[in-house]
Amino acid sequence: MKADVFYEKLPRESEFSINFLEVEVPCLDVPWHYHPETEIIFIEKSTGSRFVGDHSEPFDEGDIGLIGANLPHVWKSDSKYQQHNPDLKAKVYVVHFRDEIFKGPLSVLPEMHGINQLLHESQFGIKFIGQARLNIGFLMKEITKTKGVEKMLKLTSLLDFMAKTDEKLLLASNGYSKIRKSVDFDRFDKAHRYMIDNFQNNISLDEVSNIVGMTPTSFCRYFKKHTKKSFHTILNEIRVGHACKLLLENKLNISGVCFECGFNNVSNFNEQFKKIKGISPSRYIKER
Repeated sequence: MKADVFYEKLPRESEFSINFLEVEVPCLDVPWHYHPETEIIFIEKSTGSRFVGDHSEPFDEGDIGLIGANLPHVWKSDSKYQQHNPDLKAKVYVVHFRDEIFKGPLSVLPEMHGINQLLHESQFGIKFIGQARLNIGFLMKEITKTKGVEKMLKLTSLLDFMAKTDEKLLLASNGYSKIRKSVDFDRFDKAHRYMIDNFQNNISLDEVSNIVGMTPTSFCRYFKKHTKKSFHTILNEIRVGHACKLLLENKLNISGVCFECGFNNVSNFNEQFKKIKGISPSRYIKER
């Protein structure tokens, strides 16, 4: 994957304002990207890691995400899917649409308040949990059977359900949302993407600051100002997110997970994991 964010121009049939994809591939390996369309994605098959803005965590089968326009994101399958095992396939359902179809005169209707708020919150990225994600997965499949106006009605019904359910969580932080609107977002994203691509290695502050053409001191000040977090905090959050996935897979012991995620020693790994997750790695395994 490239270090820079990738703008994706989605294929589109000109007569439709809503595009639907049903894809089955060996693995999910799309670059870190964004596009002007809002995206709803349902992962029917595959496990891996999900990155949305500055948020990262494992995903499993049934994962549902609502990604706002121009919000960088990527779903990446676990390495076992990249070994061309014929018994392992990734299958996803994706809907893309322009927010404009819900704006204009339609947006002022009181019935549209919930959907308007949902589309606003989608700028952070939203994941759905519990029974809601099962219902959304079913509705996503229903959209594949529709055409024309019926597809528009089904999408509106889906968004209305998403707006009303309490089983949803915002992903990216307020700090990330603010920096996306700044004139130097590309600089921040270049550093952030490099961290996502290389967190398993020994990344130094000098290395990342050099990539964006800043001194280490200036870069630290810049990072803290825009994210309210230090460079090392965000790097550790990415590493701990990957550690959660490895712990649940139960293929490595805690020491093995520590070094696989880029930490240099188990003591520091335990300390950072507890700081970010509120519990120790061993407790995390037992509770799940």
